[in-house]
Amino acid sequence: MSKALSALLALLAICMAGNAQNNVLNVGYCDGELQTSSNQAFGTKEKNTWVSGAIYLPAGDVKTYANSNIDSIRVGLAQKLGISEMKVWVRETLDGENLVEVSIGKNDLVKGWNVLKFDTPYTIPADNTTGLYIGYSTYQTSSNYGMSVLDNPQANALWVQLGTDAEWEDRSAEGTLCIEAMISGEQLPLHNLRLLSLSAPDNYVIMRGRMTVTGMVKNVALQTITGFDVETRFDCTDKVYQSHVDLTLAHLEEGEFSYTIEPDIYEVGQGTITVTITRLNEGEDDNLDDNTQSRTFDIVSEDFTRRVLLEEFTTEMCSNCPRVATFLHNILEDEYYKENVVAVCHHSAYYTDWLTIDSDNDLLWYFNDGGSTYAPAMMVDRWTSDPSGNTPVFIPNTQSDLKSYFDYRLRQPAFVSVNIQAKLDTENNMVNVLVQGSRSKENITVNPARITVWLVEDNILARSQAGAGNNWTHQHTGRAINKSFGDVVKWQEDGTYSYECQFRKRSDYKAEDLIVAAMIYDYDEEDASKNLVCNANQVPVTEGEIINGISEMEYGQSVTDRFYNLQGHRVTGEQASGVVIVRRADGNTMKVMKR
Repeated sequence: MSKALSALLALLAICMAGNAQNNVLNVGYCDGELQTSSNQAFGTKEKNTWVSGAIYLPAGDVKTYANSNIDSIRVGLAQKLGISEMKVWVRETLDGENLVEVSIGKNDLVKGWNVLKFDTPYTIPADNTTGLYIGYSTYQTSSNYGMSVLDNPQANALWVQLGTDAEWEDRSAEGTLCIEAMISGEQLPLHNLRLLSLSAPDNYVIMRGRMTVTGMVKNVALQTITGFDVETRFDCTDKVYQSHVDLTLAHLEEGEFSYTIEPDIYEVGQGTITVTITRLNEGEDDNLDDNTQSRTFDIVSEDFTRRVLLEEFTTEMCSNCPRVATFLHNILEDEYYKENVVAVCHHSAYYTDWLTIDSDNDLLWYFNDGGSTYAPAMMVDRWTSDPSGNTPVFIPNTQSDLKSYFDYRLRQPAFVSVNIQAKLDTENNMVNVLVQGSRSKENITVNPARITVWLVEDNILARSQAGAGNNWTHQHTGRAINKSFGDVVKWQEDGTYSYECQFRKRSDYKAEDLIVAAMIYDYDEEDASKNLVCNANQVPVTEGEIINGISEMEYGQSVTDRFYNLQGHRVTGEQASGVVIVRRADGNTMKVMKR
């Protein structure tokens, strides 16, 4: 053999040995992220005490690493002052003995990642049935808040013991501990896809006949995954639904997937959906224990046409209000939004003007900012896009920003109908209003549902609008309201409601520009962010008497069979063909094949 060939083979052997040594998985829940800011919720002022943190690896996960070695543990610290010693360990129970441990003194500690290597690696036994806790303990001689915790709650990701004599607490609902076990070996899992979360609609509408399922997955093994099969089951039908997802994920990469199915579900009530990843494009998954997620949902027979409510806070004192009002004007030039957006303007939040009514000031409560208010400002269905937010009030930065709010809310199903008759009694100068409807599920709100009704006027010539010319006209101006926070809806046994009110027509109101708007909403008097609008509607005021009686208005109760296609659009009996959904006169809903 030539010297050159020998040298080449030797170099190749070295490279191959190096690759084998690099077969290391950092196992934990923080994905290598580090929180460098201290958090007093995960520390103590107590002196001369041990403070400990840990994560739990369930037995199913541990099984995938059988016969592999935990060589090191790396721990994130947000603060090192006051710590004289840190010890890392592996245990089968939180209060059990250390299966392996190693410690370092304060001179070797750093703020950030600390890697502690065991003198003798811990070999994970194949017969482990308890799972493993990966943790560390720090001895603090003075107060310390060095525990590094990400704001990313997930199961098994955070146990704490804040003091030598303290009890262990599961704080996984509050965050994820920055700690990872560094596992090496020749039998590390090559393919392991973890189903992190499952998202399905809170409500399945039988009339629509379709459900879109989404989820988050993570590749927690060494090799890239390019796709997988999904099995979907429901507790209310024996049918199993098979789907395939093409999604490429490298090691530790996360991704979102989505698919749509047509469940054979026809009975109103509550159901459970269970989703399982059954097989990868690359073959079998090395750990099936983390491949399944379930959640419950409500099953309702039908939903109703949704219209969103836009409330604008504006005054003639506000020089920036015309610009934002133009956003709405431009959007409403589209017939789709003109039909489906109900707008009411409150003349308050930046001083007041001659169009302000008492309720405009009452509704400043929704700012929830200690009395601080501003204009222009808007609410869309009194919904907040920030789950941790405390107010539904916002300023749209652009027209597209406002439109995105409309689009999101219009995609949400509505489980109550809002049908309005508004008649002008010219003899008595009164606008008589009748609002009727029905609900397709009982608990459409958390608190007793309320109804708010406005008398609204368009095309009011401004007196002195800041930031606009002399011909500025006010649109969607709230002239009167039944009550600032509405009346409690009185439901009948069959799920219907009927509500009447009156508004006086002042001599300066133009009858042809009057509109009545109404909404059903959830009123929480303690929390401005929990007043979500269930549905809304508006109609122009017309002359004539209101004919009382629910039978005069279609508000969701069937008097004959109604037909819908699988997209949820209503069709006539003559148009219906193929698989259609039928809502019977007795309220029952079913899928049928119509020829």
